[in-house]
Amino acid sequence: MGVDIHGAVECRLWGKEPWVSPERRQWSPALDLYELRTGRGDQLSWACLFGYSGGEIVPLFDQRGLPDDVSEWVRTSVEETGGHSASYATWAELDAVGWDRPCMEGGRASYAHVEQWLRQPDGTLAFEYFAWLPVDAWDAAADLFGGDRDSPSDWPAGAEIELGDHVYRPVVFTPRKLVFVDSDKWEPVFSVMRTLAGLHGDDNVRLVVYFC
Repeated sequence: MGVDIHGAVECRLWGKEPWVSPERRQWSPALDLYELRTGRGDQLSWACLFGYSGGEIVPLFDQRGLPDDVSEWVRTSVEETGGHSASYATWAELDAVGWDRPCMEGGRASYAHVEQWLRQPDGTLAFEYFAWLPVDAWDAAADLFGGDRDSPSDWPAGAEIELGDHVYRPVVFTPRKLVFVDSDKWEPVFSVMRTLAGLHGDDNVRLVVYFC
């Protein structure tokens, strides 16, 4: 069936209030991640956020493991399912992310991923999605730019490959492209975290994830 992402949004309820005693500032699950996002298909966002199968993508919160004070519900879920590659991020950390800063090693274009555009009847181009460069496009790039420059990361500035109705362009990934453009699954999660943080404090809301 393949690997999927699991976890929870955790919260220290009323954690920013001075009247809450330290022993009551415990992390508890607010919502299961499954209740906020469903389905696979956005593995690039997993790589960007948490370093799962990231390759050339530099992750934001790279497999930190479970927090020492993770809620018992999450810890038990990980143990019972054989979860692995855990990580986490508070809302304060997510809110501080530079979403438009390149997340590629050296700021280079991806070695094998490209922007895939579809030629419209009126001649304009419409962005479809981030794709693996097709074999035919590798061959076309080798013919156009030389055999040692067939990777999109080595194409000349402004270069693109057009095959049939599709145009392929190099892409320098940013967190915004991977988490929001390539996926429609994270905004509900962040919306809930944003709301909880407004009530309980940015450092008192966090996302804990694992894979299995």
